[in-house]
Amino acid sequence: MDGTEGRTRPSGLPGPGPRGRTKTGDEGAKLNQSVRKAITLLRATADDDRANVSSLARAAGLPRATALRMIQTLEQEGFLLRVAGDDRVLLGPELLRLARNTDEGLLLLEAARPVIGELVAAVRETGTLSVVAPDGGLDLVHQVDAPHHLRPRSWVGQRFPLHASASGKVLLATFDEEQLERFLGEPLVRLTPSTIATAGELRADLGRVREQGHALSVDEAEEGLSGVATGIHGAADELVGVLTVSGPTQRLDGRRARHAADHLARAAGRIESALHRRREHARAL
Repeated sequence: MDGTEGRTRPSGLPGPGPRGRTKTGDEGAKLNQSVRKAITLLRATADDDRANVSSLARAAGLPRATALRMIQTLEQEGFLLRVAGDDRVLLGPELLRLARNTDEGLLLLEAARPVIGELVAAVRETGTLSVVAPDGGLDLVHQVDAPHHLRPRSWVGQRFPLHASASGKVLLATFDEEQLERFLGEPLVRLTPSTIATAGELRADLGRVREQGHALSVDEAEEGLSGVATGIHGAADELVGVLTVSGPTQRLDGRRARHAADHLARAAGRIESALHRRREHARAL
């Protein structure tokens, strides 16, 4: 696989009980009560469009002063918003942003699944979809394996350095100068002899990504492993996901990589069109 992949919830974890409570063998006795109270405050705010500090304190069974401190903390993090002048408390922009990102991620996955299957059938290498996560990284959310015995293993659940992966370079190529300077403030770890490990080399490579519309990683994250990636963009031309084809370097050589890049460009365009149609459908409901 190419380098930058995401995280999934491990299987076998207990599912949510009523109102999202997770029960364990000791019936949740060790769960953090402060977190529970904070969740209660958020739910009570969502349920009452006239919620204020006093009503939320009653809903959470907290002294008003304690509730106020928790509300102030949630407000500072953007999860709640207090209306000046009338003591009202509303859900904050950060909570709404996270919910919106989840909806977008599900729409993207729905639009991409069939296209990635057809992409893999055409190039006969492993295809993956990574989405831009709330923290600005990349999470791999879908993988279709190549029809070969020699193929990358599933790396779902892992993240790899952005500078050493095709998908990561697609993301880095969207950074403005301030973001890139901040990223380059940390050392570029050399994972293999082919890893780009200097700021100048990486800047030059990102320039090629912007010019060509796709990124290439050859033996950079792991020797013998190559990847080609291109971006999927939203309605405002923002990067929402990265489509990647990965395989052994001996197969995904220069000619095959160019062939894969052509297929990736067409697949990304199809996903963007399908994503637009699904957004319009969702708004109409």
